[in-house]
Amino acid sequence: MSGSRVTFVGDAMAAVVAGVIEVRSHIGQPPVIVGGLAVLSRLSTPYRATTDLDVVDRMRSGLRQLDVLRAATDAKTIEPAAVELATPYGPVKVDVLEVRQVEIDHPSDDPGDRLHAAAHAWANDTATDLTMEVILPGGAAIEVTAPVAEPGPLVAMKLQAVMNRSVEKQAPTCSTSSG
Repeated sequence: MSGSRVTFVGDAMAAVVAGVIEVRSHIGQPPVIVGGLAVLSRLSTPYRATTDLDVVDRMRSGLRQLDVLRAATDAKTIEPAAVELATPYGPVKVDVLEVRQVEIDHPSDDPGDRLHAAAHAWANDTATDLTMEVILPGGAAIEVTAPVAEPGPLVAMKLQAVMNRSVEKQAPTCSTSSG
């Protein structure tokens, strides 16, 4: 699906794509899209559907995107680093993944933290514009263009997520004992 345009049919992705429009209107620039929406948009075989929106903030301006979004009318704070925004198609959870330049210039001793910073910075810095369109039942459409992470950084981000996955999300192990 990689290219300059992707089309989703049906209302399943309406709130997520409309969320891009909402985030853009609040932060004053197109957000850099990573996570599930980027995967659905860039890979020919998406691994799962998504109901939230993940964006990267490189912290290069004076205002944190998370603070700006949380200050929006009717925004609901979700800890640790997310916000729920209203869209005409329902609420959307927006996760803001922050990467400071100091994390790149002076990497952490922790390999997971280093991979998080490097993968998300790579995703941000190499994202290319993609038009995302949702064709709704009845023929109406939602459309927005924003920078979306490329496949390489998406794989690196997934590796980092797997490294940091909590014990509860990991498959249970079986053990046997004889005795």
